[in-house]
Amino acid sequence: MKHFLLTFALLLPAAFTAQAQWSDDPAVNNRISPSNLGFYDPCYLTNQDGVTFYHYLVPNQKDGVDCMQSRLQIYDAQGKRQLGASGVVVCNERNITWTKFNDYVILDNDGNLILSAYDLRQSAADKYDFSFAIYKYSPKGEMLWSEPVILNEGRGDAHCMGLSMCATDDGGTAYVYSATSADGTHLVTHLERLDKDGKTLWDEPLVVEPDMATNRPFVVNNTQNEVMVLYADADVQYNARVFDAEGHDVWEESVPVYSGGYSDGIKIYPSVSVEPGPDGGVFFCVMDGGWEGRLVYLTKDGQYGFPTANLGTKVAGPDYQSTMPAVYYNPADQMIYTAFANMAAYGQNGYGLYAQKFTLGGQRQWGDDGICIEETATGQQTGHPFVRPSADGRLAIFHQKQTGTAYGSPVGSYITLIDTEGNIVAEPQNFTTSAGVKNNFGVSPLIGGNHYIASWTEKRANSTAECIFSQYVSADGSTVNGIETIGCTPSAIRHSVFDLQGRSMDGELKKGIYVIDGKKFIKQ
Repeated sequence: MKHFLLTFALLLPAAFTAQAQWSDDPAVNNRISPSNLGFYDPCYLTNQDGVTFYHYLVPNQKDGVDCMQSRLQIYDAQGKRQLGASGVVVCNERNITWTKFNDYVILDNDGNLILSAYDLRQSAADKYDFSFAIYKYSPKGEMLWSEPVILNEGRGDAHCMGLSMCATDDGGTAYVYSATSADGTHLVTHLERLDKDGKTLWDEPLVVEPDMATNRPFVVNNTQNEVMVLYADADVQYNARVFDAEGHDVWEESVPVYSGGYSDGIKIYPSVSVEPGPDGGVFFCVMDGGWEGRLVYLTKDGQYGFPTANLGTKVAGPDYQSTMPAVYYNPADQMIYTAFANMAAYGQNGYGLYAQKFTLGGQRQWGDDGICIEETATGQQTGHPFVRPSADGRLAIFHQKQTGTAYGSPVGSYITLIDTEGNIVAEPQNFTTSAGVKNNFGVSPLIGGNHYIASWTEKRANSTAECIFSQYVSADGSTVNGIETIGCTPSAIRHSVFDLQGRSMDGELKKGIYVIDGKKFIKQ
C-alpha cells in the first residue's frame, strides 16, 4: 500500500536541531505530551541512571464505549525521547472518566518501570468491576513481561481500589489494595507479591485484616525482603503490619501509626503520604484536623521514633499552620529534613514556605518555627515542596509559588539551596519562566550528583490542552537548563503518515509522496 508523508519543518537544519539534547534556555522547556491531548493523573519517575518515565491517562473511546488510554513516554539521561513524539499506548480498555487514588508507576530495584492499569477489562459489559493489570517496561521502552499480570486472581471487583506498590529486596514487587471480602459482605485490605518475572509468590492474595480496609492503603519495603503495610481501620486510624516473603505476619499484632484526625474529615486521601525512612522505617506525613502538618516516624521494628508517637509531631511552631510536610532523611548526618507550605491562621493573612530539621528522636533543630524559605505574605500562595540532597552536602528545597490569589494567576517553580545548619546558600530561583498556571509538580532524585529533572503540567498559548513539561535544573543553583522541545519552537519537526484514502498509518514509509515545505518529492 502506498503512503504519503506530510512534514512541516525548516528542512535539513531543523532536523539537526530536533536532535539537540540539553538546551541552555530556561524559557524553552521540554514538552513531553502532545499539545492537543487532554489527560488525567500524570506521573514522572527518574531512575538511578537518569532515565525519566512519564505516564498519563487519556480519555478515549473504543467501539463507542468510554475508555482510558494508558500512555508512556521515556527520556534518557541526555534528554532524548525513546518512544517517538507521542509516546506509546500501553493499553486502551473500558473505564470511567474519573479516577481514584492509585499508584500508577514505581521503579524496581534495576531501574525498570512497573506500571499499573486500572480498568474494566475483567468486567462483564453491563457491570463496573475493576481490576489492576501490572506491566513491566525497560528504560528503552521494551515490555519485559509477555503479558500483564492481573491482580486479585484476575477477578473484577466493584470495590477494587487504592493500589499502592513498592519494590522488594528479591527484585520483585509488592501490591496492596482494597477489595471485597470473600463472602461479599465488607471490604478487606489485600497484599500480593510478584517476583521479578511477574510470577505470583502466593496462591491467592493475603488478607491483611479480615474486617478492615481503607481506600488508600500503603506498602513500603521493610528491608530483609519484608514489606510493611499501612491501612486505616473503621475509626480511620492508620495501623501497620509487616509480612515476609512467605506471607507470614512478622509482628505479633498491628501497631497504631496515626490517630490524630485529618484536615477534611474522612476524606483522607489527599491529606496523607508515606515515605521510606532509615533502615526500613517509614515517615507518615499528614495534615491533621486543625490544618497542621504532622510527622510520624515508625521504625522497621514498629517502634515510635518521636515521643509524640501516633499523634505525630507538629512541623511548624505555635503561630502558624502548615500543610502536609515533605520529608527527606539524610544518611550523612542522620537527620530528618522537612519542608512545608506555611499559612497564617486559616490562610487569611498569607502563605509562605518553611523548613525544619529533626533528630531521629524528634527534637527540632531550627527553633520552633524552622527557617524561612519564602516569607509568609498576602497576595501569594505556596505549595508542593520537595527536599532533595544537593552538591557538596547541601540540600535543595523545591516549591511552587502563585503570585496573586485570583484564578489563573501565574505560577513559578523554584529551587533554594540550604546547608545542614539551616543557612540559605542560594535564594529561591525561578526555573520555569513561563507565566502560566502550573499543576502536578514533581522533582526527580539527584542525578549524577549534579542535576535534577523537574516536571509539571501547564496550558500554553500554542496548545489546545494542558501539557507535561520538564526542566533540567543544576544542583549547584548556578544554571537552569531546558531540554529538547517537541513542537514548541519553529525548528521542531512534526510529521504524520497517511494512506491514499487519508487514514493515519503507522510504520516506515517505503513508497509514496513527500510534501516538504510546499515542494513535492516522490519515493519509488
